[in-house]
Amino acid sequence: MKILVTGGEGYIGRHVVSWLVSKNQNVVVASRRNNSVIPGAEVVRLDILDVSDDVYDITGRPDVVIHLAWEDGFRHASSKHLGNLPAHIDFIHKMLKGGLRHIVSLGTMHEIGFHVGAVNENTPCSPLNLYGIAKDHLRKVQEYLAKECGAHSQWLRCYYIRGDDEFNSSIFTKILQAEKDGRPDFPLNSGEILYDFIDVESLGAQIGSVTSQTEITGIINCCSGDPITLKTMVLRFLEERELKIKPNWGSFPLRPYDSRAVWGDRTKLDEALARASIKI
Repeated sequence: MKILVTGGEGYIGRHVVSWLVSKNQNVVVASRRNNSVIPGAEVVRLDILDVSDDVYDITGRPDVVIHLAWEDGFRHASSKHLGNLPAHIDFIHKMLKGGLRHIVSLGTMHEIGFHVGAVNENTPCSPLNLYGIAKDHLRKVQEYLAKECGAHSQWLRCYYIRGDDEFNSSIFTKILQAEKDGRPDFPLNSGEILYDFIDVESLGAQIGSVTSQTEITGIINCCSGDPITLKTMVLRFLEERELKIKPNWGSFPLRPYDSRAVWGDRTKLDEALARASIKI
């Protein structure tokens, strides 16, 4: 298969592309800057926010598109989420009209909004920030357009991603920067929130493997399925990195949209992985 990856130079995308290349897949990276340096991947210069009607032909008529490109994903209130949304819809629509028959996009736990417990494909969505609102809308449009064009649609919903922390914007990235700045402590909330943490390399492998099959489609949670408290993960991170900085728990309250306990249900993920032609 020829697999086009948008956002292939990004935090998650680099791991998806590297994993696919390691499995000897034909990978094309859509690059706005045309400077991707991932060995084994072809590069096509393309700004997915400004595409022509023949974008499917320009990108080599791929069998699958893994759409990861997104600006300001770690800034939940950024105006770019809604501002860029029409361009994301236009890109997906033109690819499908051109002949694409398998579209995969990256979702987020923030589509759900405030929820306590496991999240599956039937969990109602009520997003509480612009990032979640934009992703939730794109998911619905993608499902509609794929059905209209007779294409397979997969929406891979991600949770709390860690690893490769120098390139992330997570709490772990901020702790590393505070340590580098010589700060004695780092302010945190209570740390008692249960999150579904997944390492970015494992996430990249899940995305690549799930994408290689079309029996299991729709919303698929890409996750660990194992809820762990933020406090446990922060303390483990400090120990692993041998950091001197101390956590200052309870320094500020939770954000209104932070669920106290949320994790992904792996049922569909495990079914998809079992059917995948490319195994993890």
